[in-house]
Amino acid sequence: MFSSEARIRDSRWREPVRRIEAAALGLFWLGARALPPRRAARTGARLFAWVGPRLRKQAFVRSNLARLFPAAGPARIEALAREAWANFGAILAEYPHLPRFCAPDPSPFLRVAIAPETRDIVSRREPAIYVAAHLANWELATAAIGRLGIALSAVYAPQGNPHVDAMIQARRAPLGCRFLGKANCMRRLLSDLEAGRSVGMLPDQRTDSGELVPFFGCPAPTTIGPAWLALRRGCPLVPVQVERLGPADYQVTFHAPLVRGERSADRSRVLRLTAELNALFERWIRVQPGQWLCMRRRWPRAAAPAQPQAAGGEVRACA
Repeated sequence: MFSSEARIRDSRWREPVRRIEAAALGLFWLGARALPPRRAARTGARLFAWVGPRLRKQAFVRSNLARLFPAAGPARIEALAREAWANFGAILAEYPHLPRFCAPDPSPFLRVAIAPETRDIVSRREPAIYVAAHLANWELATAAIGRLGIALSAVYAPQGNPHVDAMIQARRAPLGCRFLGKANCMRRLLSDLEAGRSVGMLPDQRTDSGELVPFFGCPAPTTIGPAWLALRRGCPLVPVQVERLGPADYQVTFHAPLVRGERSADRSRVLRLTAELNALFERWIRVQPGQWLCMRRRWPRAAAPAQPQAAGGEVRACA
């Protein structure tokens, strides 16, 4: 999210740059914490709507949004890019206020809706795979799951800057879940499911070791972890949608499970379920493209139109 590791060629400068990045984030959070949540979110959105388009990552934002809307002109893409940066700035400014988002109902900041097909899964605390996209403030999917009293093990990608990573993890403490780094996590997740815990994953971003699965009509490197876990353990695969209604104002919806009680070791079934999940994320993103985190390259540079996946071969479950 924040790392500039690829641009730091001289190791002598790597640690000073890391510390400067962490200090800048700390100062930003100090100011955001002094403001009420909604004012902090508005301030962060305005700041990053101005700063973001001037950063190197703007090229990725433009490219990703153009893939979503190939017929859109430059003005439309630039407007969506500003919305994406504004949403990112609002998220950053909301981190110091996570304890208030995690407070029990009723909350002026976070409303939760649960599909009828999912209510008994939640009420019985049935071990499940909860999947969300990097939309709106994705941290609030975890907040909503915790509010429902569900023991959760959440997979995350550590930041390249260890100082920033430690700061973010400290801010996530109110979420009340167990965070696991995504590298070599699958064995631990299987163990946690066996112990009655649920798993939370955000599988919409590029995973270099993943499978090429259609996403917005083109093959995109995608983790098959959620589908593989759900089919391996027979767990429900529950999509969780986070929508920003305004500054520090959210709706979290627990949709009907894509699968429940189905067990399969078939590679083609895992890939079909992953494609189904990608298609669901597509629908969410098309409705609110300015709320999608798109600051990283999502598709291969020479992506061609997606072709159906062939069955066979070994499933790479952990990405």
